[in-house]
Amino acid sequence: MRGAVVVCSLVASTVAATGGAAADNRTEGLDYVALGDSRAAGPFINTLSHRDLCMRSDQNFASKLARIADVASFTDVSCIAAQVEHVVDTPQQIGTTVAPAQLEALGPGTDPVTISIDGVDSNHVVITRESCAIPIPDGDRNCRNNPDVEEKAVEGTAKVASMVDRAIGAIAEKAPNAEIVIVGHGGAVGNRGCWPSIPYSDADAQWMVTYFERFNQVYVDAARKYGAHYIDIGKAIIDGGHDPCAAPEDKWFEGLTPTSDAQPGHFNERGMQAVADMIADELGY
Repeated sequence: MRGAVVVCSLVASTVAATGGAAADNRTEGLDYVALGDSRAAGPFINTLSHRDLCMRSDQNFASKLARIADVASFTDVSCIAAQVEHVVDTPQQIGTTVAPAQLEALGPGTDPVTISIDGVDSNHVVITRESCAIPIPDGDRNCRNNPDVEEKAVEGTAKVASMVDRAIGAIAEKAPNAEIVIVGHGGAVGNRGCWPSIPYSDADAQWMVTYFERFNQVYVDAARKYGAHYIDIGKAIIDGGHDPCAAPEDKWFEGLTPTSDAQPGHFNERGMQAVADMIADELGY
């Protein structure tokens, strides 16, 4: 009987050890490359880590994911104001320096690749700031019922669709063995306004949530077409009560008047951690 117990214990220990080794091997030797614009770069989050005017933070979601996965190699070429062309084939002028096209960081052995892109190419600013923002508390621009605003929403989304398809297609070609992860938009506005940080009526804020949901279909379609992963961080923020109107300790996204170190209208460090955790869960790290 004692012998049976010992044998069973040894078998259990071997299985546990093998399972642990298998779990560790999932990230062993990974060559991780991060691409994208300011949502990926994390400007003003630990500014001491910024090395140039791309303003990449060592606390952005890519850096956090690299630490979670304990990757063998990590290259972050995300940069504020980057557009799809700067990802695919056009160097980006940053102050007095020029950043190479981000795809140059990829190779056949790259895996994984994360990207957050096309806030710059979209009509987000025109819609959220010029068309819907209110100058005083308790106002209502009624942009949700404005046909011109709806036209801008539709046109901007259609424009971005072809550009995102181009970017993800180019990544898949340059890094054919990579797991590609696309981080969606949304989360900058929840189902309520809180002037002046989120200067919208509640009804317009709710309309903007649906606007970002429609916009994110661009990423869903690209992910489906190229076999990539899509991270719906906007839904996670809103469903979890982490929008910019939440208490400072709860919010993952800053409004126009930040309460933590982050660029207005961008992820704070808690949001970056949430994105990293969601990607790690998605990829099984």
